Amino acid sequence: MSLFKKNFEEIFDIILGNSKKVNYIYAMAEARAIDMIARMISTREIETYEKINKKIQKNKGKLYYSLNIKPNPNESGTQFLYKLIVKLLTEKKALVVINKAPNNINYLYVADDFKINNQIMYSKTFYDVVLSDNEGNTQRLIKKYNNENSMYFSIINNELYNNSILYKNETQKILNATTKKFIKSNLPKWRLKTPGGQPKIMDFKTGEEISYDDYKSKITEGLLSDDEAIVMLSEKFDLNNLNENVKQTSSDITEVFKNISDEVANKWQIPLDIFYGKQTEKSNAINDFMTLGLRYYFELLEDGFNDVLVGIDDFLKGEYIKFNTLTINHKDILDSANGIDKLTGDGFSRNEINDFIGLPHIDEDWADEHNLTKNYGDYSKKKEGENE
Repeated sequence: MSLFKKNFEEIFDIILGNSKKVNYIYAMAEARAIDMIARMISTREIETYEKINKKIQKNKGKLYYSLNIKPNPNESGTQFLYKLIVKLLTEKKALVVINKAPNNINYLYVADDFKINNQIMYSKTFYDVVLSDNEGNTQRLIKKYNNENSMYFSIINNELYNNSILYKNETQKILNATTKKFIKSNLPKWRLKTPGGQPKIMDFKTGEEISYDDYKSKITEGLLSDDEAIVMLSEKFDLNNLNENVKQTSSDITEVFKNISDEVANKWQIPLDIFYGKQTEKSNAINDFMTLGLRYYFELLEDGFNDVLVGIDDFLKGEYIKFNTLTINHKDILDSANGIDKLTGDGFSRNEINDFIGLPHIDEDWADEHNLTKNYGDYSKKKEGENE
């Protein structure tokens, strides 16, 4: 089972909960939306910009390694981010605790459960923190955490949440009614006419008399069997299907399914062609998804990472953490050749372009050079020349 398939099933279980009255269609659509957002975010590179030799530059040091490769001994960077986003989107809040390792690397863990004090004016404290691994093992931490050694994320929106619950409940009623109507219309209803004199009924095999109830059961068994069957009907009886000309297709149910899924996709700001996997080459849905659906979460995570992992002093000096969203939409490098040529002419170095398209760094001086080949000039000097 792949990582993302396993995670999708876990999301579905979280949304489904223990309720037997849950709207399965809504839960499935919600799980798909959350899985889609979590996969998109968890596969992005987290860039770390640090001050090296009095110059702020992208650096793949310990902080980069911790965020992208190995946040803690038992999870990869992708697994860690995926778990963080799923926890945030399903429970509307998430806590990442930070423990210092002997090698001076920050180990980051997404808490499965925690308690929080009611402080408003000052930093909140988190306690009774519970961690778990992919094997189902859990551990409760004695240590208390604050804003210096933890990152707390929250997206609680009571109005949106309450409306979502109301919509889920209402659509469950519609779905139940539509399903019952479909079953009722397509389930055969038989009328068995018997002569007025109530004649004796003889069993075909044994030749003995049987009751009307037994005879009805024998007929019903054959009529409703999934296998081919021959129904032995006496000439004294007339059997008619009351629903023979009352058939209903599943189009009504399909339409309800589609409407529910559309509303869930709209709730999470996911364009429908992306949600249903029907994006065309001319579609700009990825840009819409990035702007409306994902940008908020990227910036929310960046704020938390910068606040705690960079800190106010180093951030004011120019150091920062940022998600690389430039390559969120995959493009073939050959199809991008013209764009690469334009970037080169506009003064971007080869290594800067390699960062944009995900190619490795070139350890050569020429790869860091900037060449402006376009016919651009200084506007102020141009104006001065015109006045001469």
